[in-house]
Amino acid sequence: MDKGKMIFVTGSAMSGKSRFAVSRFSDNDRVQYLCTDSDMDDKVLTRIIINQLQKDLRWDIIRNFDVEQTPVNYKDFKCFVLDNLADWIYQKTMKMFGARLGCGAEEMTVFVKKLMLSVNLLINEIVNNGGDIVIISAETGFSPAPFDVIENIYREALCTVNQRIANMSDEAYFSFSGLQLKVK
Repeated sequence: MDKGKMIFVTGSAMSGKSRFAVSRFSDNDRVQYLCTDSDMDDKVLTRIIINQLQKDLRWDIIRNFDVEQTPVNYKDFKCFVLDNLADWIYQKTMKMFGARLGCGAEEMTVFVKKLMLSVNLLINEIVNNGGDIVIISAETGFSPAPFDVIENIYREALCTVNQRIANMSDEAYFSFSGLQLKVK
């Protein structure tokens, strides 16, 4: 069985990341859209619905997708969109550190390792079974460091995971103003 491909796309809010991911699989049937939030962007949802109707394709949308807990159906599906890694990391950061005043370097290392282990398991499950996945994440590198301790923990975790995912990916894109620049 051929290995699949992992594609990483990052950029600021409303930069066209989700549109790019949907367009990558616009002609594919049996796509699972893994949304880490309960709500989806209306434009993305509309694009998926119109694409399904016009091309008679089936896309399954899984809301509240948790990388650690929600299994993917890699036997019936070969294309996956994970939208949005940054949101999932934020949820995990709030759950772990939301009621605390900070964390030490060792605790941060352990936290990032757990995040990466979960993401790697998902990627390997899909790619090693011949599936392709587009991973969408937010880019935080252009904003100043936040004053809030929890926001700082989130930013450090997200930046570290983004860097590792980008380095592991087969292709990586930076999204801005509706354009995607291939960087890998």
